[in-house]
Amino acid sequence: MDIFSHPVQDDYERAKDKARHLLKSILPEKSWEELEMKDVVTYQGKRGVYIISPYSQTEILDPNSGKCLAYACLQLTIPAPTYDRMVAEYILIKSDEKRYWKTANIFSQTSNAFGFAALFYFAVTDIALFVNLLRTLLTTR
Repeated sequence: MDIFSHPVQDDYERAKDKARHLLKSILPEKSWEELEMKDVVTYQGKRGVYIISPYSQTEILDPNSGKCLAYACLQLTIPAPTYDRMVAEYILIKSDEKRYWKTANIFSQTSNAFGFAALFYFAVTDIALFVNLLRTLLTTR
């Protein structure tokens, strides 16, 4: 095999394993154990406590009360395993928390009334879309 040949693209599972291994190499042992047990990484920053999850938005908690202040979304520019995003978030928060707040999309935790209204709106929209889909399917036969 030529040493200068192009590398073979990793399949998704291999890429996921490599990203998880990278995450393990940068996390303190206690944080890695938390990820293994709870499927999240908690990081105490100056502006909040960050709950970084592989499968949901990062939750930002008030360091004093523990109440949710906001949710953050850091989207990578290329498709990558979730653990790669966790690596990027963890390193950015740890090294430059101010830049994280400028880079990530931060969604403030709103009142329950607004949250309920948004949930109701999306539920009604979903039902309308479903009815439209059924109507389309039935009229095309």
